[in-house]
Amino acid sequence: MPEAEINFEDIAKGNVRIDIVDKLENLRASLESNSLTGRVNKKDIINNIDEIIDTIPVELRTARWIVREQESFITKAKDESKEIVEEARRESEKLIQESYVLQEAVIEANAIIKQTELEAQSYRANIEDSVDRKMEEIQSKINQLKDFLDQERTKLRQPRDIEKP
Repeated sequence: MPEAEINFEDIAKGNVRIDIVDKLENLRASLESNSLTGRVNKKDIINNIDEIIDTIPVELRTARWIVREQESFITKAKDESKEIVEEARRESEKLIQESYVLQEAVIEANAIIKQTELEAQSYRANIEDSVDRKMEEIQSKINQLKDFLDQERTKLRQPRDIEKP
């Protein structure tokens, strides 16, 4: 059957039977019935094989090639998917690590801020105490000065004895 007459879809659905398949079945039956005592015509076998090869549609050859390449393709796809998963895992670990570092930095920064606030409160309390003591000293000196001035004013207002210079 010439290649132009072969409809691949009809063959695939089983609607059309290829003469070559019939020839192969007949050849097989002939080989089985002759067993080892009979002779098979090599030329007939080679001609039938050549005819089969010529009759196989391009789609079947392509399908056969695809089947052969399937394992390679699947292996390559698995390798690529493993690499993608591994890259995603590494990126995920990196992001998680960066997240932990960021969290630790925030915790550390908050601890430093709290410590600084406590130190600032302590310094402020010390400064306020120091200023309060200085103000008390100044107030005390002002009171002493006022008392002294009051005494001197009182002395000024007292009548003087002439005998006592």
